Amino acid sequence: MFREKKKLIINVNYDEAQEASAKYAEVSSRLGIIEAQLNERITRIRDQFQDEIIQLNMEKERQMEVLETYAKEQKCNWGKRKSVELLHSVIGFRTGTPKVTKDRKFSWEDVLDMVKEKFPSLVRVKCELDKEAIIALRDEQQFQDLQKTCFVDVVQEETFFVEAKLQSLLRVA
Repeated sequence: MFREKKKLIINVNYDEAQEASAKYAEVSSRLGIIEAQLNERITRIRDQFQDEIIQLNMEKERQMEVLETYAKEQKCNWGKRKSVELLHSVIGFRTGTPKVTKDRKFSWEDVLDMVKEKFPSLVRVKCELDKEAIIALRDEQQFQDLQKTCFVDVVQEETFFVEAKLQSLLRVA
């Protein structure tokens, strides 16, 4: 793949824009056709191997169950080790990241209320800027004060787009 140095484009007239529009639509159309063909071939290849992949995954899962049962039954014989090496694989147990759980009888809101009451130091209070409120305030006098004193602003950028008219191009071709 080659890399072309980008040229600075200036002073484009209407006819050049029309020509670029036509070329853009033509290239977009061809790209769409190629991508459709590529996806069709990928789908055919995937379909060709799908049954075997399903069978192999099922067999792999069955063997995993056998190995897991063996590991659970023999773990007491491993000592402090978390894994054991077999002829063709290593099996073992990984300790996950600690996580907080709750009793099924309570919702997280219930737990939060109880912790707030009995262990308030374990409750996090998140303080953040209400950006939606600032955006809603942008047309009011108070916003100008906010701009001057807190150095914030509301901006709305434009991005350029091109939508190729592929239907009209296909009719011409």
